[in-house]
Amino acid sequence: MNKALAIILCSIATFTWALSASAQPHELRTTKFTVSDVDAAVAFYQDLVGMEEVGRFESPGSLIEPFMGFGDEVMRVGLLGYTKIEDIEKTPHPVSVVMIPDIDAVAARMDSANHPLNITSGEVGDGNSVRIGITTDPSGNTIELVESDGPPKVVGARLIVEDRAVAEEFFVRIFDVTPGRRIETDSFDEVFFDFGDDKFVALYEPKGEAPLPKSENPVVAIYSSAFDVVLERVKAGGLGLKEYGAGMFLANDPSGNVVEVVRLQN
Repeated sequence: MNKALAIILCSIATFTWALSASAQPHELRTTKFTVSDVDAAVAFYQDLVGMEEVGRFESPGSLIEPFMGFGDEVMRVGLLGYTKIEDIEKTPHPVSVVMIPDIDAVAARMDSANHPLNITSGEVGDGNSVRIGITTDPSGNTIELVESDGPPKVVGARLIVEDRAVAEEFFVRIFDVTPGRRIETDSFDEVFFDFGDDKFVALYEPKGEAPLPKSENPVVAIYSSAFDVVLERVKAGGLGLKEYGAGMFLANDPSGNVVEVVRLQN
């Protein structure tokens, strides 16, 4: 199976997977990645994708992090603009998934800006099809745009892992979440975790590819009312951990992806 079709199937799985309605203590808030030029990144997501800046965190002399989203939607994209820019090769696989109602409007804006957007489509059953756009932002982060009725929203974070089964065990053990739909093809192995409100974390293992170096910075932020329990599980697991006061920590998954966990107040 070629890589383009693999991406389509992966996206279709995202689009058609029926999320459970079970309550859980964790809330997916942000999919994150580093950017080399904050202003250029904000302009791309604002002018071409159609997002707006819904918030911003600044640590003077160290970090500027604009949050890009759609109005009052909680889920957002965090653009990590560190003063010290990391020098690593970005994965070619989409790391964030956004649903939009009109992909042609986005395509027109990108075409006017001479920015590439690869649009494909595939069957999702019952004679229906879905259109998917794959593009890369100015810093090399690849995102996936899925055309869907309804208001636009950020729906998923995709973590690129070296071993899907090992990464899955980590998320089950740390967050006590149940794996959802799993898709395996000749080119990838992926599993989805429901984090409520139509939001998900996907663990994506590319096949036949050498692992790329991982960022030392977070790729996803999960807010948890079971913060202390999750922290103790991470400590017991023996993987990387950095604590920041009583309300936030960073944990490494088995592939080296950094997961940010924030205390969620009831």
